[in-house]
Amino acid sequence: MRRRTKQTSAKRRIFLFLGLLLVFAGLVVAARFYRTKPLIEPESPEMAAKRMSPDNAYYALLEVAKDLPAPPKNLRGEIGPSVIASQMAVRRPDDDPEMIDYFETTRPAAEAIVQILDQKAYYCAPLESLERNRQVLDSFQQLARILCAHALYAAKKGNPEQASKFALSCLRLGDSVAKDGPFDNVNSGCEIVDQAAACAMCLPWADYSQECLRSFSSALDVLRPAGIDLSRSVDWEFRLVEAGGIYAFSEEDGNSGLMASMREAALRRFLRKHEAALRKAAQLSYPELPAWSGRQRRTRHIEHRVLPTRLMRAVESSVVNVTRARTSVEGLRAVLALALYKMMRGTYPELLEALTPEFLDSVPVDAYMAAPLRYSAANGTYRMYSVGLLGKDDAGDPRQDVLFPPPTAAVFQASLKSPDE
Repeated sequence: MRRRTKQTSAKRRIFLFLGLLLVFAGLVVAARFYRTKPLIEPESPEMAAKRMSPDNAYYALLEVAKDLPAPPKNLRGEIGPSVIASQMAVRRPDDDPEMIDYFETTRPAAEAIVQILDQKAYYCAPLESLERNRQVLDSFQQLARILCAHALYAAKKGNPEQASKFALSCLRLGDSVAKDGPFDNVNSGCEIVDQAAACAMCLPWADYSQECLRSFSSALDVLRPAGIDLSRSVDWEFRLVEAGGIYAFSEEDGNSGLMASMREAALRRFLRKHEAALRKAAQLSYPELPAWSGRQRRTRHIEHRVLPTRLMRAVESSVVNVTRARTSVEGLRAVLALALYKMMRGTYPELLEALTPEFLDSVPVDAYMAAPLRYSAANGTYRMYSVGLLGKDDAGDPRQDVLFPPPTAAVFQASLKSPDE
């Protein structure tokens, strides 16, 4: 009996060993299959050549971003145009030697950005790594802040042409970044667009000529963020996985060896399985996002815990940021049209619909609700706002809703009329 038991036990060990060996071999084969089968077709040689071309605005903008001076104390940190406008409203730049030196030093950079965006097409260049790409985006954010600062400074100096030129270039910069690249680029570009729109709404349009307003509005029509296609960002993310090494694994695991190959195979399998969900999310409007997010909760959790990527969360944040950028540009369009309407009619309209078709081709839309912006006019002024992230109308409460123009605009414009107060 003992001899039979020993024989049975030995057979079990052999079968177990063979089973494990077959599982291991299957994993190796699967890893090789998912590693070699492409997720997406490569770009055309013509597009690849444009990305690598020295004439690409991407490289020219990075050159401008090199060796920029540190901003003065009042403008340091991760700041947007609202903070810049507040500082310039409270403190006159002509009374601050550090501010004067900053504007004089960065003026050539601001002019160079305008010229680059006028003359060269922008293509996101091939990425070395996600970390390097984030450094590039930080440089572009810095260029955006310089453009916003110079737009407001030109308004301080009473130069509407320069003010509108720099504000428009900042919008173009953000639009270019948002429309080409992975999800990080969409988010950063939309943030720049939002900053630029806030900056432009701070300008004293009521004091500018009709020609200036019409020219800016015409240029703005070309830059509407409705053209941002998130499905292109999905393609970018897939090609980054194809490039290998972009989605870095942990340093302990490294990017080579069987374990890395198996994890990469798991990532590729995940992307193939959920490609349809990602593509669908890329087409969502903000009101549709919660339902999609609820259905993908478990998938998001698996991705976050197991895989070295963040696509499910990234596509959600991109939908939010595109919504914010679209709404900000729509608010800016409405602010310009209302200023022009009052110049010609002497008062503000009772409804936004009165702006079409003479001043706008369509009623400005609140992308958070897929409905027109909230608007009312009384006593020679108006209140206009978006319901914002909560999707709830709080009657223009600045703590919940998004006002157009922002509250900072009134403070900044008042400082232009009474700079000594």
